[in-house]
Amino acid sequence: MKPKRLSSVTRSVDLAYPTNRAIVIISLLFFLGTACLQLILGKEIFSALESGLGAGASVFLAWAFARELDPDNEFSAFVAAFLGCTGFLLFPPPFLLALFLELLLIRVINRSTGLPAKTSDSLAILLLSGWISFQGEWAFSLFTALAFFLDSFLPEPNRCNRVFGGIIFMISLLAFVKTAGKESILMDIQLGLFVLAATLLFIPRVLRSGKIKSRGDLTGIPLDPLRTQAAQLTALLNAILFAALEGWAGIESLMPLWGAVLGVALYGNLKVLLKRLSKAPLTD
Repeated sequence: MKPKRLSSVTRSVDLAYPTNRAIVIISLLFFLGTACLQLILGKEIFSALESGLGAGASVFLAWAFARELDPDNEFSAFVAAFLGCTGFLLFPPPFLLALFLELLLIRVINRSTGLPAKTSDSLAILLLSGWISFQGEWAFSLFTALAFFLDSFLPEPNRCNRVFGGIIFMISLLAFVKTAGKESILMDIQLGLFVLAATLLFIPRVLRSGKIKSRGDLTGIPLDPLRTQAAQLTALLNAILFAALEGWAGIESLMPLWGAVLGVALYGNLKVLLKRLSKAPLTD
């Protein structure tokens, strides 16, 4: 008999699977390379390890987000990992705890494990989201409320999450009042163009997710296309709203998520383009 799982939203990384083994190796190499470089540059060992952890996590999280957003195309996740690596090298370190929360929220909606979130999962997510919100980032409790409400109304609804959604929505209001004096940054032209371009590139991937071949990790049952599309749109919406509130700092904080959005979009659109070109008739 298999031991009872403590969580329905966490996913194991099976190292027997080649692509899983590859991303773990890539993440470890980026971690070690960044940490060693920081030591060579004279940083203290703790600071060097912290930078290395951020580097490895950025690559792995970009890959993990892409696997959730584009479950039928495992290689698009490596495009996302490359963009996550590039983002870490070019921009300040991302907000890892918020990214972890976002990953859990996507899994609550798309049920990539095949199972609905347990009550203990929802409680843990609520506590994590509330803590982040009262650190000055109230938007994340609003994102969490949206995920809970979607999970409670989409096919095979988890109605318990309506209660958790209501609680975290109230927390988001309290956190907003607490941080009401915090300056918000409206999108400038360059930021708006970046967000618009990413959205236009990503939407075709959402539309093509009306049919999903991938199955839940624990059930072997095909994933629900509507839930997959809802998770894709929620991830994009959360990233856009945080960018609207924080400006370019909001993009940088969620860079692995943006790397996944762009990686999935670029890979998917390129794949469609090449398929069409291969079918195009030859002309003189």
